[in-house]
Amino acid sequence: MRCWTAYVISIEVQHLVRRQGAQYKEKNALNLDSGSQNYQRIQGMVFAIKEINDNPHLLANVTLGYRIYDSCTVLQRTLEGTFWMLTEREDPVPNYRYHRSPQLAAIIGDSASTRSIIMAHLLGRYKLPQVSYFSTSPLLSDKTQFPSFFRTIPSDDSQSRGLAKLVMHFGWTWVGLLAVDSDYGRQVIYILQQELIQGGVCIAFSESILTSRADRNAFHVVQVIKKSLAVAIVIISSDYDVAPVVDEMVRQNMTGKVWIGSEGWSTSTFFPMEKYAGALLGSLGFAIHSGEMMGFQDYLTRVQPSQYPGDTLIRKFWEEAFGCKWLYEESILNSWDNNTVPCTGAEKFVNLKVNYNEITDLRITYNIYSAVYAIALALQDLINCHPGNSPFLHGACADILDFQSWQLLHYVKNVRFRTEVGTEAFFDTNGNPPARYDIVNWQLSPQGTLQHVKVGTYDPSATPGQHLLIINASLIQWPGKDNQVKFTKQSKHITF
Repeated sequence: MRCWTAYVISIEVQHLVRRQGAQYKEKNALNLDSGSQNYQRIQGMVFAIKEINDNPHLLANVTLGYRIYDSCTVLQRTLEGTFWMLTEREDPVPNYRYHRSPQLAAIIGDSASTRSIIMAHLLGRYKLPQVSYFSTSPLLSDKTQFPSFFRTIPSDDSQSRGLAKLVMHFGWTWVGLLAVDSDYGRQVIYILQQELIQGGVCIAFSESILTSRADRNAFHVVQVIKKSLAVAIVIISSDYDVAPVVDEMVRQNMTGKVWIGSEGWSTSTFFPMEKYAGALLGSLGFAIHSGEMMGFQDYLTRVQPSQYPGDTLIRKFWEEAFGCKWLYEESILNSWDNNTVPCTGAEKFVNLKVNYNEITDLRITYNIYSAVYAIALALQDLINCHPGNSPFLHGACADILDFQSWQLLHYVKNVRFRTEVGTEAFFDTNGNPPARYDIVNWQLSPQGTLQHVKVGTYDPSATPGQHLLIINASLIQWPGKDNQVKFTKQSKHITF
């Protein structure tokens, strides 16, 4: 079964006299809903592990390996995969934990909050560290329910308050709200409404994107937006769920609105400009703060199938990226025709227009990269323990070859490090990272393609006297020919 939609990653530890490459084991294939860009995110994890294994100053004589499990965005498979990683059994047994070598250290994932919540309920009982790179639900901050859950993306409560400040910054006091009818949408919109009302902003309408309907109730939603005098519309959704609504906007030729997006779609490459330029150019949105990964682009272009002979993921990606077929299955040989291009593995990424080797937007990839480093540095702190000065009973240190999950959990809670750009990374008492967002504006590049231009930042952790929200208005391209911020009669500019 091949889904290529969502994945969880287990990080394993083994002790070696001489350092070796990371081991790769894969359970099913992995569906990448954004194709090459999501395969890049897997490679971000592999790149981090390779960096760590090649670093003589980090985890000396210890090698990190990894396994990937595809949840296919199915809740049942998420639970099955978590049990599989814990028990090493195809038919998982509750309350059974297989102690093996190499030892399971932590799990990175899942992406969606609903699936991470299911995993966290189980992993919390084992005190096994879990680090998500894209689950934003405020519910996961509850350490009573989820004692071993961490994340490298801020909680949605920070984003909700930031979106409200962005609306008030530009003086929109009459706004519309649109949210997907999931936990994500409901929680963000609830906090956002409270913040807007307290700030003197009136809500023109609040509509839901219905995931129970294939068309997401798009016609009704667009009719409500068209009839409203509100110019600024805040949309809380993923790109996948908002896409039918945007399609309907294009069909009805609706323009003149300013879309304010949540991080779920604000940097999406899901919308080709030739179709959506009239509807989406000029949009503003919150985006996950992007980081830097030195040497990553060069690494991406050097990845070859021959390096990972047992990796079905790279074979699937190769077929999609280069439009070729691997001739290793009888079914493919039987369907061979003159139009079939065989994959050789020697194809080059030069001039190939895919998002795989585009590193100007490493937001989610960098979150995965940071999650791996958080676990690695926690393991290093475990190794650096001095007998008699340990946080555990009688000052005894944990053994890197045979430690308990709760022992590593202690070090993950206290891990602290600096990123390549000098910002400090750590988890607070709720398992959340420092919240920081980029404000992006959808613009047309000179080449006629979509670009997400950074026009500001939102940093709720700013010290007193500093600005939480910084906007460079001169960089913003607003919708319409006049390139001016738009207001309704109900709006007046307010000082923020």
